[in-house]
Amino acid sequence: MSKKVLLLFILILMTIIQTGCWNARELNTLGIALVMGIDLEGDDILLTAEIIEPTPAKVETSKDKSEAVRYVQGRGSNMYEAFRDITLKFDRRVFIAHNKIIIFGEDFANNRSINDIDLLARDSEQRETAYLLISKGAKAYEVMGINSGLEEIPGNYILRLIENHKYNPKNMNMTLSEFLIYFYGMEKQPILGVIERKDKKKIDKFKGEAKSKEYELSVIGSAVFYKDSLVGYLNGNDTKGVNFINGNVKHGIVTFPTPTFQTLGIDKKNQSVSKKEASIKHISTMTIVKLKSKKDIEIIDGKPILKVKINLIGSVGEVAGDIDISTKEGINALEDACSKQIKMGVEEAFKKVQKEFQSDVFGFGSVFHMKYPKEWKKVNRQWDKVFAEADFQVEVKTKAIRTGLMNTPINIIKGK
Repeated sequence: MSKKVLLLFILILMTIIQTGCWNARELNTLGIALVMGIDLEGDDILLTAEIIEPTPAKVETSKDKSEAVRYVQGRGSNMYEAFRDITLKFDRRVFIAHNKIIIFGEDFANNRSINDIDLLARDSEQRETAYLLISKGAKAYEVMGINSGLEEIPGNYILRLIENHKYNPKNMNMTLSEFLIYFYGMEKQPILGVIERKDKKKIDKFKGEAKSKEYELSVIGSAVFYKDSLVGYLNGNDTKGVNFINGNVKHGIVTFPTPTFQTLGIDKKNQSVSKKEASIKHISTMTIVKLKSKKDIEIIDGKPILKVKINLIGSVGEVAGDIDISTKEGINALEDACSKQIKMGVEEAFKKVQKEFQSDVFGFGSVFHMKYPKEWKKVNRQWDKVFAEADFQVEVKTKAIRTGLMNTPINIIKGK
């Protein structure tokens, strides 16, 4: 009898414990946010949230882009107070579990610290996979709400721009978790993506068209940090160089000057070339199929030498000029020209980061720490100065595995 009572007690207890939805929140009581903008207004934090407009499915097809979302703002001495301030003028609590993008205004990035975004790391709702962006030269709310793409929701438009990093490594896609990891470590500094509002050039012009100004967004470039301080910006090409060093490149292209006949050691005196043709600088393109980079450090005479090896497997995307890549010499020359261009871009990007910002966004400090742990203890507190004075060496190797649907350029086929 006692066993039956005990079993019944256990079943009742399990029923009570496993009762679900005790803290459920219905969708019609939440304001689901996809993008958050954080700005500095005087001494206060101004928080802007993009909230999805709940619309019945039957009217979804006729909904205008401007009606898909609405924007709410809250002000406070910190982020928590700014969130609660929204509840005084908006009928739903902002729900950030689906928030995918956090945009910092440039003023906020310049004047506030990591302590001011403590809520983002502490709150259980905010996902650590959210992308961080800096609104270059503007407030965060000034770039929110702009949608020049096909997405109905502006936040998804921004998300697609960030995710296009896999096609073009001229932007940066750092998440909240990565930012916090680099902030608390000494071996690597954060480098965030940027977002910028630009005037949109109109192509289709009709009579009676409104003359209101149109904008589009650009995520080209990156923002370099030292700890939690914004120290400067990199353009698209320099950002691409940083991504090459860090191996943060999935796909993309490399454009470079096409090798000439002189490059191949061929005499072209007997071949007729017009002055116009001789003055043209032909540009060819290599499509990135796969890229790997390996960083290393050597200490010679007490001075560290930073090294990186980049191996690129590519496909010939476009050939301009008179080089014949159907020959071994021609394809080798094209590969060498591609490697040379990557080397120049990487060296230029490294030099700018090293000399202007003195911020190791490449993670050479981590390589130093693992390879020379004893020496690292001596320099870890002043790694930024050691990094700024270190020599840099880069080695690039390109291998073309495909040439497209033809080997011989059109002008050579025509000449034959």
